[in-house]
Amino acid sequence: MPTYRELFTHREFRFLYAGQVLSYLGDQVAAVAVAVLVYDRTQSALLSAVAYASAWLPGVLGGPILSTYADRLPRRAVLIGCDVARALLIALVAVPGLPLWAAIALLYLAHLFSPPFVAARAAIMPEVLPGEAYITGNGLSNITHQLSQLLGFVAGGVVVAVIGPVWSLLGNAATFALSAALITIGVVRRPAALTGDGPQGLLAQSREGIRYIVADPWLRTCLALVWVASGFSFAPEAIAYPYAASLGGGPAQAGLLLAAPSAGFMVGAILLTRVVTPERRDRLLRPAAVLSTLALVPALAGPGLTVLLVLLVLAGAGASFLVPLNAVFVRRVAPEFRGRAMGVAASGLLVVQGLGFLAAGAAVQAGLSPSTVVGLSGLLGTAAVLGTRFARDRVEAPTG
Repeated sequence: MPTYRELFTHREFRFLYAGQVLSYLGDQVAAVAVAVLVYDRTQSALLSAVAYASAWLPGVLGGPILSTYADRLPRRAVLIGCDVARALLIALVAVPGLPLWAAIALLYLAHLFSPPFVAARAAIMPEVLPGEAYITGNGLSNITHQLSQLLGFVAGGVVVAVIGPVWSLLGNAATFALSAALITIGVVRRPAALTGDGPQGLLAQSREGIRYIVADPWLRTCLALVWVASGFSFAPEAIAYPYAASLGGGPAQAGLLLAAPSAGFMVGAILLTRVVTPERRDRLLRPAAVLSTLALVPALAGPGLTVLLVLLVLAGAGASFLVPLNAVFVRRVAPEFRGRAMGVAASGLLVVQGLGFLAAGAAVQAGLSPSTVVGLSGLLGTAAVLGTRFARDRVEAPTG
């Protein structure tokens, strides 16, 4: 397996990776800023969750369709266009005096550009990193994502407390602009993956991509496990600020609650992609998926901050089973379908996480304590994960 250092001998990867780091860090700071901005203005856990879910729910509005552009158009152009659009829209959210409903609407509009961006980036990576370098690069990208969440959420709580949510959002807009510039400079132009063969309409091509996934039993069951586990295991993020407030804390404590799962995920991803053998990794995927939700169940007892952080770290470590599955998923899909397949996968993930965020916020708003909501998420999630076929059957890498 290539080392992490060897990945940076590929010029395009260096620029894509630098842009990824910038935008990820900005996103995590902005996530804390949005939660604080809305909750401080409304004192509503539900509205805070609605705003926080803006990074996820737009996938249900058109993610699978919009991600088709990652196959229809040159993927470099899709990446640049999405970054520029998000930079402008997030900057508008920070306009002083903007009504809250308008700010939330702009957040949702900005995040409509996330599914095509994620699809285009995932689809182009096997072309940037050949062979086994892609497996290593995919692992590094996921680890970097979690590390940026760890640092961004911890720093985000402090940054928002010091400079306020408005300047934090402007910083997030700047990271998108810098990412677009890096991609413009460092990524080569490639033609669109789709040719003149097959259906030509946007909707027809979107349906073709969905049918491609549905026709493959392994892809179907893989997505089922990923979506079910993620919908429950990440739901507590939406109520991190109200949870911290219930424990007598503020933005800094909320940042710790958001960072803990990322720390666990990062450690688990390193173990699964760089330490254990492929055979042992396959045997660990099922128990890891169960751990991602089971670790949340003890929150029903209402533990203090320290114990809660340990539980969230364990849940994040279990959720790292997503990393090796993602690499196998992308490599299985034919190149001309990768944008659409990853769009469906990413959009479904955004949807289930967004619904989980809304459910968690609504439960707290209805009167349940945050600890009860987290514990119930773990209990229901464990039952759902154990009920998936992929969790019961032996995990095997597909052939062909």
